Amino acid sequence: MAGDSKRDPEQWLRHAEAEEAHRRRGRLKVFLGYAGGVGKSFRMLDEGRRRRERGEDVVVGSVQSHPSQEVENLLSKMEVIPLRYVTGTPTMDVEAVLQRHPGVCLVDALACDNPPGSRNPKRWQDAEQLLDAGISVITTVNLQYIEEQQDKVER
Repeated sequence: MAGDSKRDPEQWLRHAEAEEAHRRRGRLKVFLGYAGGVGKSFRMLDEGRRRRERGEDVVVGSVQSHPSQEVENLLSKMEVIPLRYVTGTPTMDVEAVLQRHPGVCLVDALACDNPPGSRNPKRWQDAEQLLDAGISVITTVNLQYIEEQQDKVER
């Protein structure tokens, strides 16, 4: 970098700390589809299965509520963190995932709202906490849930 020799020790320390934090942060991979039923959950779980077979520590943090038989078959071969119930609604147990601290967590439906009383109002915020803790996240998003794209998807 040009001008690095003019940094004071505090600037060097802040720069080194920022680089270290970036290296420790988990990685995010998103399977994107136009709408439900196009195979995102299956692809996400299959990616998790392949990684597990290669020796990575993979868990399922959340998955669709009424999975297809193909998805059920993949789930039966994976470690699934039990869901937590908040006001009777199942939601990802972020605390359990953080305590388990896998290398990778599969999080279906990133654009979901969490039930009132959850740790975070949105599932993407749950994923952000996992990433900050150094846990990589593989997730799915329906384009129909991205507000700016709703009209295009509906057409």
